[in-house]
Amino acid sequence: MKVTVAGSAGFCFGVKNAVTAAQNAVAEHPDGRKLIMLGEIVHNKYVVDRLLEGGFEICGKAEDCPEGSTVIVRAHGVTPDEIAVLKSKNCDIRDMTCPFVSKIHNIVRENALKGKNIIISGAEGHPEVIGILGETEGTGVKCAVIKSPEELESLDFPLESAILVSQTTFSSEIFKKICQSVKNKIEKYNVFDTICITTESRQKEAASLSELSDSMIVIGSAHSSNTTKLLDICKGRCARTFLVNSGTEVRSLISEGKILAADKVGITAGASTPEAIILEVVQQMNEEEKITNQGFDTEFANAVDLIAQVRRGAVVKGTITSADDDYVYVDVHDKSEGRISRKEFDSDPDFDLDKAIAEHTEVTVKVRSIKNSDQGKEIILSKNDVESEKGRAEIEEAYKNKTPIEVKITRTVKDGVIGTYKGVDIYIHRTQIKSGDVKDLEAYVGQVLEIIVTKFDTEKGRLRISGSHRIIVSEERRKKSAEIWDNIEEGKHYKGVVRSLVDFGAFIDIGGVDGLVHVSELSWSRNAKPADVLKVGEEIDVYVKSFDKETKKISLGYKKLEDDPYYNIEERMPVGCIVQGTVVRLTKFGAFVQLEPDLDALCHVSQISSRRLEKPEDVLSVGQVVQAKVIKIEPDERRISISIKEVAPIDPEVEEPVEEAPVEEAPAETTDEA
Repeated sequence: MKVTVAGSAGFCFGVKNAVTAAQNAVAEHPDGRKLIMLGEIVHNKYVVDRLLEGGFEICGKAEDCPEGSTVIVRAHGVTPDEIAVLKSKNCDIRDMTCPFVSKIHNIVRENALKGKNIIISGAEGHPEVIGILGETEGTGVKCAVIKSPEELESLDFPLESAILVSQTTFSSEIFKKICQSVKNKIEKYNVFDTICITTESRQKEAASLSELSDSMIVIGSAHSSNTTKLLDICKGRCARTFLVNSGTEVRSLISEGKILAADKVGITAGASTPEAIILEVVQQMNEEEKITNQGFDTEFANAVDLIAQVRRGAVVKGTITSADDDYVYVDVHDKSEGRISRKEFDSDPDFDLDKAIAEHTEVTVKVRSIKNSDQGKEIILSKNDVESEKGRAEIEEAYKNKTPIEVKITRTVKDGVIGTYKGVDIYIHRTQIKSGDVKDLEAYVGQVLEIIVTKFDTEKGRLRISGSHRIIVSEERRKKSAEIWDNIEEGKHYKGVVRSLVDFGAFIDIGGVDGLVHVSELSWSRNAKPADVLKVGEEIDVYVKSFDKETKKISLGYKKLEDDPYYNIEERMPVGCIVQGTVVRLTKFGAFVQLEPDLDALCHVSQISSRRLEKPEDVLSVGQVVQAKVIKIEPDERRISISIKEVAPIDPEVEEPVEEAPVEEAPAETTDEA
């Protein structure tokens, strides 16, 4: 018999914190206060019984908690109303809600206040789900708890109005199917994968381990959500899967022949299962059987036969406890703490060290060296070494199988960028980033790209790895192109992206194929240039005017009928109505008057004045505002005729003839002699 213990078996971070807080409360027992669990702290009788023996009582509701008592809020969390009740009773609240659960509370509360309906994938009536739903009280939004994609059909509100979250211990496999069902109705940013990372890795590990095992033991309570998920996963892959609560039950399975001496036995445990019970189960297996990990790490630090001791080269788990300017200190269950160079954490912008210290985050590390001194052991650890070793193995596997991996671009180098995958650098030449020329490499720093590993060279003692994002882009474009040509038809609309602008139009990528919108199809304005209407990179709606599958050419339309200045013109400006416009151009035969943007009407020279005019500028000037009557509309010829004189003729001023004053005769001259 060969027994493999899953590395993720047992208490998760949230449960461990809650149980530790309860144990500390027993040790403190402050001022004779009553110690209360608001609901069983975990779905495990062994743990609950120990706490009851230590002085705890269980209350099902906040209203039942005694005034001034010390209350442990379990990892599942509670509703805001229950917290308010506890505060009103002056309770000492030890809120040990799991950070993953608190995150869901925040998401639901914020979106409910915005009027978004809530969909939760999970178990209706589960304490965690009840606590989450409490965040919607008073908001008026609708909520639904579902267990399968099929239940989406029975919702009494549209998916478009909702967000989707998940209970932390829900099946990641089913959640992915639900996400697939809603992907075209719920926007990506409104779908939150809130399944606990530990839960997901525990489920993946259980799936892998059960596939390799002849018999599988799942340790935990049938009332625990994450335990029952593990049981379902294992049963689907290993016919002889058993749920047990103690070592005694395992002994019975062996004696009854349900677990055979020649079996490969896998062991996993739910998040509510304490270490002591897991050890008890393992110790019941025959002492002569070989306990192995086959790539699955165990966390039983005190079980000498089950876990590798802290030694040079060993990979172990520990919890982050503190840090200084040079090192981060990790408890690896040895008499001395290990230390990791702080640079390993500072180089990872996504790692919140302060939060990790506060929450005693668990990390997997490799022991680089151990030195004994008068001050004790000096244990040098590395987080990056573990990630790099796993990363290199995964990259090599991806190279062999031509499977894509995601890398984060961390810096630029000559003629390319460096992408990092689990601490391993991968070179991507600028020609392999995308189709076409890449001018700004810096723009890619910080981005996550999916690549194909094109080179994995270990010759000459130096690892050289290269990758290409362009291969993936080209393949996706080829598939989309084939799909478009298979389904294309005239009049069909597409969402497209403006790839380039030229004098005669714009080239639009409609998802793997480029089509041309001729300049005449861009705007109803005759003088508009492509750059006046569109910008490169802009997303627009276009439709197919014509196409040729042999030449692979597509002619697209962009301008809309309702944007045509002459659209419904006979209804908007019927013959006989009075309009106002601005004179924009004068010719020998009349004046062009702008009634709306891109809509000009002609007022013939004979329709301007009640008098005969030689030319329109005798009474009109460009920029002058006039009123006129619509006398004729010709939509097909795109012509409108108007008359100013039928509203208020503009007549030229007539100069009045000037009358000459009569000339008076001068009086006859007289002399003194007369």
